[in-house]
Amino acid sequence: MKIFPLPDLGEGLPEAEIREWFISVGEEVTTDQPIAAVETAKALVDIPAPFDGKIEKLFGEPGDTIKTGKPFIGFAGESDESDKQTSGTVVGAIEESAAIVNDRVDTTHQADHRQFITPAIRTLARRLNVDIESLQIHDRRITKADIELAANANASVPAGFIELSPVRKAMAINMAKSHSEVVPITITDDANITSWFKKEDLTCRIIQAINAAIQQEPMMNAHFDADSMSFKQIQAVNLGLAVDTPHGLYVPVIKDAASLTDEALRDQIERYKQQAENKSITQDNLKDASIVLSNFGSFAARYGTPIITPPTVCIVGTGRVFESAIAHKGDISSGHLLPLSISADHRLITGGEITRFMQVLKNNLEG
Repeated sequence: MKIFPLPDLGEGLPEAEIREWFISVGEEVTTDQPIAAVETAKALVDIPAPFDGKIEKLFGEPGDTIKTGKPFIGFAGESDESDKQTSGTVVGAIEESAAIVNDRVDTTHQADHRQFITPAIRTLARRLNVDIESLQIHDRRITKADIELAANANASVPAGFIELSPVRKAMAINMAKSHSEVVPITITDDANITSWFKKEDLTCRIIQAINAAIQQEPMMNAHFDADSMSFKQIQAVNLGLAVDTPHGLYVPVIKDAASLTDEALRDQIERYKQQAENKSITQDNLKDASIVLSNFGSFAARYGTPIITPPTVCIVGTGRVFESAIAHKGDISSGHLLPLSISADHRLITGGEITRFMQVLKNNLEG
């Protein structure tokens, strides 16, 4: 039997949940034919057949969780070396002493699957019984948080505990990655939106203000790579929009948001909300955000410390609009204020850049 393991689906997660089989045992399939839908990293992903063949065995039922690299489908026929569809990497067999804890990087592996592994990380992985090659991280240095999360994923769920869903696991991994990598700075302020409050679409107005602020401070719309100490400014404003659902947090991406009208923005926001509710957001729509908006004020609270998810360097948080006395040129009046909380990665973004970004954001919201 030829074994086709669950491939790396591009999000670095160690597993996926089977949502639906599109084929059955005994069925003949052709290359690239969709054979299953799985849920991972907050997205539904269709898995295509890797080659023509006859299905001999399905390694799981809908609702089962399969680890990346573990058997997924068995095809009829004899397996040989050329049939292997593994997505792992080949790492040199040199073992490092547990006493070595410096930051020399082991790159003795295939160049097309670069991993960055320090001896200290190898030591930690051995201690926690984590197979580094199974992590499916090929584009950055493997961190302590990656090893610890993988160890937790391999651990059995204690009695009385409920295992996280793929959506919540993705959030846990992203938050741990942020905590281990980012040096955050958060500033807050209020925007006086009295002149247009309840007359315009609040979320669309915020997005348009973010677009304007990025034009003035383009560094806020960038990706940062810690390993090479480099950054890339993103030309299009690909805005990730945090969407809360009962089964977890999704961050779909509005591509080229600066080119969209308010009507187009609202249509896309509503479509993403609906897809988040029924867990049908595609993986492509969850990738490549250049900046993020979290409208936590739609639930409660005025200010927060929004969390940055690498490689982005900025997230804008908006709190609950509140009525307040406003002083202007000696006069007191009642008005509506929108609380703003902006977090930026201080490894790249300076204090001047984040405060100027805030000022432009305020000016556009108050104008």
